[in-house]
Amino acid sequence: MVVEGFCAIRAHFHPPMPGVEHELIITPQMSFGTGHHATPYMMLQAMRGLDLRGKRVLDFGTGTGVLAILAERLGAAYVAAIDNDDWSIENAQENVAANGCGRIEVLKRDTAASPGAGLFDVILANINKHVILKQLAGLKQQLTPGGVILLSGLLSDDEEDIENEAAKNNLSVSERMTKGSWICLKTGKKPE
Repeated sequence: MVVEGFCAIRAHFHPPMPGVEHELIITPQMSFGTGHHATPYMMLQAMRGLDLRGKRVLDFGTGTGVLAILAERLGAAYVAAIDNDDWSIENAQENVAANGCGRIEVLKRDTAASPGAGLFDVILANINKHVILKQLAGLKQQLTPGGVILLSGLLSDDEEDIENEAAKNNLSVSERMTKGSWICLKTGKKPE
């Protein structure tokens, strides 16, 4: 899978893919997130427009770890990759190792809010509407002033509910990307 010459994702048993800025080796096993689905594809594409150099990144619902791995490749100083599923944790750890990453911490967590984790400049959440609605307040608490949250795993029909919940949490949607019936939203804190 190739995202416009920017990022290519392949399993370890496939040959290298020349002509891209970032090649990621992802073996999905039982986790979700190889980039072939519309939502991880859009998340990878949206990450291209972010300056992650020296930033702290939270990958909420990491799955295979693909977004966390790209975040490190884009210069993130620290990436917390969290998931609540044992298969995903194990798979993300394997993929992090296969890509030679050294600034990603894979953690098992049930919620976005993690006391003592500090604040994050960028939060990535490619899950689903119900989890995002439930966790958005916790994600906002983890966000630095001027920080960005990328949200996906969402259908076009979910947009109004997500925007309403964002507004309740003093977050505004600044960009929207679509692929088929799926969407990816870029949000951040409204100026105080």
